[in-house]
Amino acid sequence: MKMTMKVSGLLTCAGLVGALATTASAADRGFQFNNLNISPYVNLQYRYDSNVDSAHRGEFDDSILTVTPGVDLKYKGNNWGLDGSAFYGYDMYMKYDELDTHRWGERLKLWYDGERWKLVLGERFVHTKESDSIIDGGRGYWRERDQIQFTGALSYDLSEVSRMTVDAAYSQLDYKNDSKRYAPLYGWHEWSAGLEFARRLTQKTNWVLAGGVQGYESDNATRNGLKNESYAYDIQGGISSRATERITYRLLAGVSWFDYATDDINTGWIYTANLNWLLSQKWAASFSGSSYYQPSESKANQANKIYSLSGGLTYRPYKRLTTTFNLAWRREEDEYKTYQYDHHTDVLAARIRANYQLARYASVFVGAEYSERFSDNSNSEYDRYILSTGLKLFY
Repeated sequence: MKMTMKVSGLLTCAGLVGALATTASAADRGFQFNNLNISPYVNLQYRYDSNVDSAHRGEFDDSILTVTPGVDLKYKGNNWGLDGSAFYGYDMYMKYDELDTHRWGERLKLWYDGERWKLVLGERFVHTKESDSIIDGGRGYWRERDQIQFTGALSYDLSEVSRMTVDAAYSQLDYKNDSKRYAPLYGWHEWSAGLEFARRLTQKTNWVLAGGVQGYESDNATRNGLKNESYAYDIQGGISSRATERITYRLLAGVSWFDYATDDINTGWIYTANLNWLLSQKWAASFSGSSYYQPSESKANQANKIYSLSGGLTYRPYKRLTTTFNLAWRREEDEYKTYQYDHHTDVLAARIRANYQLARYASVFVGAEYSERFSDNSNSEYDRYILSTGLKLFY
């Protein structure tokens, strides 16, 4: 289950790549008030979008100017802390000013690390219509939407060699549909709960058994007597390991039962994979993947099975310059069908980016991204590329 596994991963997986890409340490930034650090910033960005409507034919291109002020905060106690951020952004289109839009969001995470137990609580809200690249975990729909999420995970060491983790989450996805311009997209309310057991196999490797339950209340209009509630149940097993000080990974596989609209149960294999590898002081690599069931966001009274894989490579030739290259793939397959035909859709995306720290409180970046959608339904296919550059000022 994607939500349950993701929350558990907050407590069981360690990342190495992020440390390589850091351009300025937290100690060098912000206003310090005892244990509280507050760091304001503003991003100024220009980007060129070759297909602002994600159209199959008759694409419209445009240049967009974006200004995004925000603030990061951190608080560190003896064995607990919190960190969060908030931002507001405005996108101004040069040709199609009817697409001008506001965006805003915030997030907050509270953590506690005791001798035998750990706790992570988090919440996040965002209102946006851009930055829906599958490289960043988006679905590739590029549509105005509200997203809210609450997560929690509690891990307890049962003994020196075994650990139990309980987690729960609630999320809500609401699309702002414009019937004059687009076919509708369907969001949902979602909750999940999970339980995970980990037992040490070696000094660095754990055996993992995880299971959970998930419920959806879809925005799809009910048809053919179907309900808008769906439920998923899954169980996965595998290993998690810090193979070396430079390599960590988590590999799970199992089975999921998806009861779509309480009408038909789909059963299939699922997987969850994460890998971080610090190759050297200049190179780092990461990989992740998952599969799961969910209601369709693009077709009423449909269910999809989702497959996703992504990888990244970070190169830091010297202290001020960081470069990244990312690849991602996402596949949606129709599982429960109320139509005479079914479709599958694949999205591929690639991005390259370079960030250079001009001075202690300023950095610049340039980037390029290309994405393409393939489908049995040719009307939903499109491609687009985005070129961007910008300046970040922070304190």
